[in-house]
Amino acid sequence: MSCSRTIPRVAIGLLLLMAAGAFAQKASPKPVLTPEQSCRAYVQKFYGWYVPAMLHSGNKVMSDVALDRKDFAFSPELRKSLKEDLAASRKNKDEIVGLDFDPFLNTQDPEHRYVVGTVTVKDAHCSANVHGVVSGKKNEKSDVTPELELRDGRWTFINFHYGQTEKPEDENLLAVLKTLRDARKTSR
Repeated sequence: MSCSRTIPRVAIGLLLLMAAGAFAQKASPKPVLTPEQSCRAYVQKFYGWYVPAMLHSGNKVMSDVALDRKDFAFSPELRKSLKEDLAASRKNKDEIVGLDFDPFLNTQDPEHRYVVGTVTVKDAHCSANVHGVVSGKKNEKSDVTPELELRDGRWTFINFHYGQTEKPEDENLLAVLKTLRDARKTSR
């Protein structure tokens, strides 16, 4: 067999192998996640980014950093309310007029790791219980429960719930921000 015949045969063989590989990749599509699985993954990914960044944020207000870097992750209402609160806090350095805790973790002293527990999805809304992990053990009670909504094919944080308290206005982030905003208006 001559060299001139071998080169085309090798080239054809390589093309057939490449085509078979491409076909095999297309034949096994990515698994489709259930709404619960996709919400869980989205929330876990957010906390996987947020918590380490917060623990090493220096003097930065990490919720403000999150709004800047991940603004798509928050509903317009939540983003606007948080930005107003942050602006009011910056204007009054000597007085607490805004949030005095991390709104996404519901604490002033965060754990080093958080995991998503129970996830509930109904009518394009998701609630995901998030638990701090202490000494390798997940807190029994959730620390915060983000509420998300599926918008344009993407999960979006619309509120953060903190559990039942004596004051209903302390039970979720939007209510806390509204209470603080109303208090600032009356103190003028």
